[in-house]
Amino acid sequence: MKAISSIFSSLIVTLITLSLAVPLFLYFNSLHNTALSSLSQSFTRLNNATITQLSIIRVADYSNQTYLYNYGSAPIDISEVIVNRTVYYTHFVLKPSQIVPLSQIINKNISLAYTSVLIEANGNYYQI
Repeated sequence: MKAISSIFSSLIVTLITLSLAVPLFLYFNSLHNTALSSLSQSFTRLNNATITQLSIIRVADYSNQTYLYNYGSAPIDISEVIVNRTVYYTHFVLKPSQIVPLSQIINKNISLAYTSVLIEANGNYYQI
């Protein structure tokens, strides 16, 4: 009788250990996948920021006298321009070695005196 009880106790301990192993494996697997996804997104943002070579040339205080210049070798996708809490949504692709006035991108000539201008280019924000 004593030999049978030690076999059952060994089986119970083994079953408890195996039943806890599956949820722990699933938990750590999901944790790993979440961390990997976050790392991938961070790398993509950093890579976009590295290849985006945008220069903002402000000659005067109006948008037709403020120029955006792509001095890199990759195109820059400008998706929005924010001027004093006004958002101008656009889909303008600035080709390599291309220079354009800001007024051409937002289709409006506005005063930029004492204003902050944010430009979203390739998923990153740039400030004038």
